[in-house]
Amino acid sequence: MFIDIRTSLFATYLFLTGDSGALSNWSYLNNPTLTQILAEIELFYMLPFQRRWKEWFPEIIYYYANLYDIQKEVKAMMDRDEWNTDAFPELKNDLLKILHIKTDKQNSDN
Repeated sequence: MFIDIRTSLFATYLFLTGDSGALSNWSYLNNPTLTQILAEIELFYMLPFQRRWKEWFPEIIYYYANLYDIQKEVKAMMDRDEWNTDAFPELKNDLLKILHIKTDKQNSDN
């Protein structure tokens, strides 16, 4: 929707009225410009009381994921060697226990 000025204005209007569907296909990591625009909208075009609305900005976001899909993604990350980082070691170990995934180290210990 952001290829043409007319559709990008329409997408911006939809976003400002609460419909974020136009942004759902965008990755924030690969589009820093989009992230800067969204941050500016929140900082400069919203009143302070709007930024505190729990309906728009909840403190907790619940996410449901299928166990099989999580196991599949974690194993794929292990195969791509994206899992073996130093970030969040305790959290990753707890997640592996919950998902019943054994690592090579755990297999050699048994």
